[in-house]
Amino acid sequence: MERKKDENKEMGVIPEHHSPIRHILNETNGLPNNQFIDSFKKAVDTPAAYVIMEGDYGGQIYLSCPMKLVNCSEETLHTLLKDLDTIAWGCNEGEGQGLYYEKHFPGDGIGGGMGGGDIEEGLWIHKEFIDLQLYDVIHEVVLGNKERLTK
Repeated sequence: MERKKDENKEMGVIPEHHSPIRHILNETNGLPNNQFIDSFKKAVDTPAAYVIMEGDYGGQIYLSCPMKLVNCSEETLHTLLKDLDTIAWGCNEGEGQGLYYEKHFPGDGIGGGMGGGDIEEGLWIHKEFIDLQLYDVIHEVVLGNKERLTK
């Protein structure tokens, strides 16, 4: 298994659980890619872990939220991502969508297009969704009080 990891690194393969845009930005700036967490379960058990959702291949950061506040299932997070992508880009095909788990601290920025994103002590959502007055319903989904935005 170690050999496979080394081969991927040499070939420049970005691991599936890494946001490609943030992975590349880190490499370009000589920073490590050690903030990525490879599973929902590990993120739940990792202090300072955040869920981050993006669309358009990192061209828009949709939200960030500390995992300590996430009380919904991983499946619900994926459904929320699809719903946000439909709102933002008018499609629900999954292309360019990303759900990632990363270690961060309040005040950190999230590299990405359309202004990137922020890491806060609570839920952060992109201004587009605030303008559409979706903060409360998104928050309810993340807290596990609603299954999705549309119901």
